[in-house]
Amino acid sequence: MARPKKDGIAEASQLLKEALADDRLPEEARARISLAHEILAAKVAGAMSRDEFIALRKSLGRTQEDLAHDLGKRVRQIARYESGEVPIPAPVAQVLRELAEKR
Repeated sequence: MARPKKDGIAEASQLLKEALADDRLPEEARARISLAHEILAAKVAGAMSRDEFIALRKSLGRTQEDLAHDLGKRVRQIARYESGEVPIPAPVAQVLRELAEKR
């Protein structure tokens, strides 16, 4: 099994989504996995919407590449935030808001 990336949140979320997609999963297990996914999502979701993220990046006049550098992330991760593929973690949202406030 591959080792999770830095924070593992996106990977854990994806694994839970894949488990929920398995139609052979017993209903009790499905309910528990769904709850686990909701708990994980609550820890990171709501920190910032993808639309707010995109708007702040653009208001700063930054490209995805620029912002990736500013946040210490890879460009692909910024694209994943903006596409809604993964939730934007609270610490990332906080740094982006701080950059916008300094402007």
